[in-house]
Amino acid sequence: MQQFELKEKCGIVGVWTADVYASYVARRALAALQHRGQESAGLSILNSKGKIATYKNMGLVPHVLTESVLKKLGNGHTAIAQNRYATFGRSSNGNAQPITLTNGKFQLSLGHNGNIPDVANLKRQIKNKNTSAGDTRLMASLIHQERKNYTSWEETLSNVLPLFYGAYCLVILTNDGSLFGTRDPYGIRPLCLGRLEKGWIIASESPALDTIGAEFIREVLPGEIIKITKTGQLTSSFFGEPKRRQSCIFECIYFARPDSFMNDIRIRTGREESGKLLGKRMRQKGIKPDVIVPTFDSGYPAAKGVAQELGLPIIDAITTSHYVGRTFIQPGQTNRISAVNGKHNIVPDEIRDKKVVIVDDSAVRLTTSTALAKKFKETGVKELYMAFASPPVVNQCDLGIDMRAKNELPAAKFEKKPFDVIEQKVAEHIGADAVIYLPIEKTAKAFGNNPKNFYYTPFGGPHPIRGKQEIFPKKKKKLENRPRIAIFISGNGTNLQIVIDAIENNELNAEIVTVVSNNPDAYGLTRAKKHNIPTAVLTYKGKHADKNARKTYEEVILKHLEKVNPDLVQLSGWNFIFGKTFLTAMQKQEIPVINQHPALLTADSSKTIATSQGQTPVIRGAHAIQDAYKQGVQVSGFTVHQILPGDGFDTGPVILKAETRRYADDTIETWEKRIRETEYLFLPTAIKRVLHVMQYGIDVSRGTFPWGK
Repeated sequence: MQQFELKEKCGIVGVWTADVYASYVARRALAALQHRGQESAGLSILNSKGKIATYKNMGLVPHVLTESVLKKLGNGHTAIAQNRYATFGRSSNGNAQPITLTNGKFQLSLGHNGNIPDVANLKRQIKNKNTSAGDTRLMASLIHQERKNYTSWEETLSNVLPLFYGAYCLVILTNDGSLFGTRDPYGIRPLCLGRLEKGWIIASESPALDTIGAEFIREVLPGEIIKITKTGQLTSSFFGEPKRRQSCIFECIYFARPDSFMNDIRIRTGREESGKLLGKRMRQKGIKPDVIVPTFDSGYPAAKGVAQELGLPIIDAITTSHYVGRTFIQPGQTNRISAVNGKHNIVPDEIRDKKVVIVDDSAVRLTTSTALAKKFKETGVKELYMAFASPPVVNQCDLGIDMRAKNELPAAKFEKKPFDVIEQKVAEHIGADAVIYLPIEKTAKAFGNNPKNFYYTPFGGPHPIRGKQEIFPKKKKKLENRPRIAIFISGNGTNLQIVIDAIENNELNAEIVTVVSNNPDAYGLTRAKKHNIPTAVLTYKGKHADKNARKTYEEVILKHLEKVNPDLVQLSGWNFIFGKTFLTAMQKQEIPVINQHPALLTADSSKTIATSQGQTPVIRGAHAIQDAYKQGVQVSGFTVHQILPGDGFDTGPVILKAETRRYADDTIETWEKRIRETEYLFLPTAIKRVLHVMQYGIDVSRGTFPWGK
């Protein structure tokens, strides 16, 4: 990204450790997110006295969070940290984060990444009004104000967070020792969860985990609240009306570190793929350059993709000074142009008399593009093309990116024109022989998705908050206050016990109305009886290939379910593959069928899957853990997915998946133990996610609700 360098990025970190050095871990993790905010940094820790201590100041992480500062804050198990770029709030120490509030017996500290455009809505609900407060302070104030009205911080968040209309990820530290990480229901800004050797970390991007040796587990889901207690116990819940996930596509194009694993893709891989698609578009337009010149640093992956697609060399003809200063902080367009002219030096040796294409990830105000075009022309290039691996920016953003005025966006003048005309007009504006943009469909494809699953308002897309909201299929059958679950088992019933425990511990608001087994000797039946849960033994006596026998058996099961009237069917170690008879009947009754699997699955029949450790085989079947170990798979995990009529074996919409890394000294026993721990930890979360969506009257039985990307 050139032009003034967009301001959006704040980095947030939350850490719980079994030792007392959470602040040191949080500082190291935050330093890995320095690219997300370079104006201020801060850290809060729950000290040994049970009080939240906070320090924040203007400057970079190592300059603000020094050894002496951390010693003064004291030791503790739990800490949060944040670094900041100001978007709509003034850049000052008063707006630095975390924001810490104390009133009576309740104390909280909050770090925020994102933006709430309608702060008036927040101000109306806060009794102690501060008209000059920014969105982060208002959010913290409202949560803090409402705490006295609820029995717990978790209940408070579940009721208050739906009042925040915007893009946000939060880390929150409370004086009862709890650490919370949460993400808005659209999932606009990124947030992920990792496992430390002796603790947990929540962070904006996965490199923060890599820096401290943490294991990436999964992304925090849209509308999810992760809670880590003072003793390190992790639970999840969900809040707010379910939405289609719309991750900010600018995170993929520019904001995130290229080594981040986000939205099930390595960001660098997506950027290189966008370059390849850009190269194909250049070929289609009949543009035949001699060399490719990247605009460092963020434009390099796209330039690499263009070079690979066209079979051309990359020439590093632009040298950028990182000491001139960021051009976005310069007041006024004249000063921006002066700063740009002093920041980039053009080396003419290998580009004179050549047809040159300059490749960048995106273009906003076109300030740098215009300056570069002029300088390249002066070096004596034969032809000059500017190629951008994203669409033209035509709208301002109010969800955390500093694009405040549409009249500052030159391409917006031609917003209603055909794509080729926009390219022509922008080329005339900057003085290039041609300009090539990548359409939004291709940009989204490069990052493994389609436009409707991205927030791309700056590129002319709909606004997720103010725009028309997607209407999902409605249930005819109302979900009861305590949803009814039917669990199918064939063996030990370990996961059945996990669900039973979650219900009895009030972690999961549901009722198990039947446990069905096709094995009369299954120990899971004994587990159910110990907890007074009704059971049914329904054995299949036909051959596997006997379609008529299988159909008859499925009809027997359906008759049993008619008696118990479940809202959800969960397969937990069930070794019979249901066919069309059963699954179609479930859909007609609006009952989703979900399955758990001790490996990472895709929704379709793909043979490989992207993970934080690279591409890995998809391991299906009854012996997934053993098969993965034999194949030398470096990361596996756990998946909960839906089962639909006509889908293949171990496929279907993915509700939740979580990674478990394999280490060099792992035996099959130690690796299986950790995979099972991941399974036990997140199975209740997956069930809660399904039930939360259903409680909003949405019919998820047909697999049309967008769980994933």
